[in-house]
Amino acid sequence: MVSKILLVIPNSRWYKTNVEWHLHPYQLGLIAANLDRNIYNIEIYDANIDNTSREDFSYKIKEYSPCLVGFTVLSNEFGVTAHIGCEIVKKVSKDIVTIVGGVYATTRPRDCIMDHNVNYVAIGEGENLFRDLLEYLNGRAELPSKGLAFRDKNKAIIGDNITVQCRADLIQDLDALPYPAYDLIDMGRYSNQSFKAVVDRPRALPYAKLNTSRGCPIGCTFCQVETIAGRNTRFLSPERVLDEMEFLIDNYNIKAFEFEDDNFLGNRTRVIKLFNGMIDRGISNKIVWNAANVSVFFLSEKLLDLMWASGCKYISFAIESGVPRVLKEIINKPVKHERAKELVDYAKKLGMDTTTLWIIGFPSETWDEIRETVRVAEWFDSDYTKINVATPYPGTILFDKAVEGGYLTKDFDFDNLVWGSATYSTEEFAADELDILRTYEWDRINFTSPLKRDKISKMMGISPAELDTIRLNTRLNCFNNPYFEKER
Repeated sequence: MVSKILLVIPNSRWYKTNVEWHLHPYQLGLIAANLDRNIYNIEIYDANIDNTSREDFSYKIKEYSPCLVGFTVLSNEFGVTAHIGCEIVKKVSKDIVTIVGGVYATTRPRDCIMDHNVNYVAIGEGENLFRDLLEYLNGRAELPSKGLAFRDKNKAIIGDNITVQCRADLIQDLDALPYPAYDLIDMGRYSNQSFKAVVDRPRALPYAKLNTSRGCPIGCTFCQVETIAGRNTRFLSPERVLDEMEFLIDNYNIKAFEFEDDNFLGNRTRVIKLFNGMIDRGISNKIVWNAANVSVFFLSEKLLDLMWASGCKYISFAIESGVPRVLKEIINKPVKHERAKELVDYAKKLGMDTTTLWIIGFPSETWDEIRETVRVAEWFDSDYTKINVATPYPGTILFDKAVEGGYLTKDFDFDNLVWGSATYSTEEFAADELDILRTYEWDRINFTSPLKRDKISKMMGISPAELDTIRLNTRLNCFNNPYFEKER
């Protein structure tokens, strides 16, 4: 009987010792909540938050003695950590079943299942898939026909088409899912600290993160969301979101929320009901909230007014490029700069902290177009400007274009990707040029003015001296990119 389950966030520092990447175990909570607790004994274990050593993790496996260990990895850069975790588990006992899920598993299932320490790879949304796999392992159902790569007599088996045939069926009725199993999570460990000094930190503590939709129809060429969660957006109803917010406020004294949807404002009717509901239920008098990576073409002054009234204190606008050709022909995003700037200015006027998001270094983008994006980013004059370099993640059109152009090095390795840092060179630019340009222009645009420096330090919740240290380390770290020498 496979009944004792350990769900694990592996320690990012098992692979990259100088990187701290903290996650709330929201998705693991959903997996656990979708299981029958009368049948299954479940524990959620975060090896990352405590910087658990490999030795201590091994001890945890021996002490808990699970039948199955499931790992989630929500970024390709840290896929190695799941393999390290599976190796540790199998050294304790080869009889323990291992399964890997999350973004890494969904976008790179072939890489994942080639490890003989991995028994199963979950491709796509895991709530129903994980439940059905357990039913199979316990002899009560057939092996799920979609959504799994697996090992049979130590042979790796996976379908041919990752994004369509192999991915688990998307869950259409998100309201049917239970709340995450918050009782299995030490909420205080996550809600009472923001972990990093960043401009989009929660504006109050304790805080909680919420995902209220899945999927996105926009189809940005650099984005993995379509591969992971589909092109059609599925939404939680406003009532379901409001109920969960009240549950968290009443049971965990939550004072701030971060909405992390990929397409939060995609349904105008829904979000208007949601924001009005926050006001009508009195939620807006108890909490503040952040809106991250908002597609500007879903916004209006009237909607910003409602967001502000419902407690929104921070918003980041995904503009991406300052060049119409790049937006239309390369990124596939319908942004109008004049209109977008009006909305950024209006949000600032209301009192929201604002960030604009930009990406440079796409295949076929010219050096002059890159420089124009920097100029337009400065013209927007948001409170904070974030410039990243296009990163070719698996399952994206950007990756296909980079391969088609012959831009990836022979020893290109997904495990060395760092979001926002340069990976390849083209006829127009070199990788090290992009990293140096984006780092120094980021520093110049954001910190030339003493008023802006003061504003940003307050947004980050740190002192000006601490901000100077971050600036220094960012400048120095831009020379540590593993692709620098390879591209010269």
